[in-house]
Formats: sequence, C-alpha cells, structure tokens
Amino acid sequence: MKTYISNISPSALSARDLEIFQGLNREIYGEALAGAVAKKLRESPTRLREEDYYLGTGGLYHAHRDYCGIGLYFFDGRFCLGEVNDGMGPHPVLITFENEGEFVQWMANQSDQSMSMIVSDGQLSFSFNNQTITKIRLEYFLEDEYDAAWNSYCAYIRKQKI
Repeated sequence: MKTYISNISPSALSARDLEIFQGLNREIYGEALAGAVAKKLRESPTRLREEDYYLGTGGLYHAHRDYCGIGLYFFDGRFCLGEVNDGMGPHPVLITFENEGEFVQWMANQSDQSMSMIVSDGQLSFSFNNQTITKIRLEYFLEDEYDAAWNSYCAYIRKQKI
C-alpha cells in the first residue's frame, strides 16, 4: 500500500468535528463486504486516455458538480482511493494498493469512523466526513441499480430509511 496523504490524528479535529468523529460507526466492514467491493471494482475498471479524460464508469463515487468526496476505483491496474471532482476521478489519487488481497485486507479493517479521516493534506476542515466512504455507500455500490448520480444515492438512502 502506498499513501500520498499524511496520517491524521483525531486530535487535529475541531471540538465540533471531534464530537462528530466519536459518533461515527466504528464497526469494521469485514472481508465479505470488502471482497465483494473489490470484485465489482475489478469488473469495471476506469482508465485515463492520453487526452486527459477518464474512460469507463467503473468505481464507487458521487457524480455532481464540484467536490464529490472520495471514490474507490480499479484504475491503471490497481485498486485506489482518490478524490472526485465534477463526477470524475480519481484525482488526486490518495492511496494505492499493490494487489487485490492487500486492498481487501485493508478495506475489511476500515470503518465509517476511520474512513472519515481519508482526506487530502491541508483539506481537513473541508473534507473531514464530507462524502467519504461509508458502509451504506459500499452496500449501495453492490446493488444492481447502483448509479453514481447524487440524486440516485439520496433515493437509495430514503428507501433504506436511515
């Protein structure tokens, strides 16, 4: 695993954000969910063309204007996490994994709480818990009717009555 971001301690959060952080779910995602996500990512890769635009709709991401949070991709032959802007990503790439096993092991041991801290350097106050990867997003990604459009995700959330 290679990270392109600094490790952030909860002590770096504001008092308000620390309270939010402590209230986030700490239950780890587990191998079954992580493995299913890896399989779906691999089945629909994303790649960058020479003209600097992305091909493929694979990946777990939000698609709307401006900052769209963090996405998961099988990009350039590797599993990665990266920022999404205007529905396109991963750019910048924040974490890459050497192989599927490494990605699954890492993702299996993450939680909504730990994923809330995956942010670009210098962006903590803006990006903390802002459209980060969550268990509900992972579960939605595995649905047959998954759609990256923000309105589709909101409809899924309403249907789940969360």
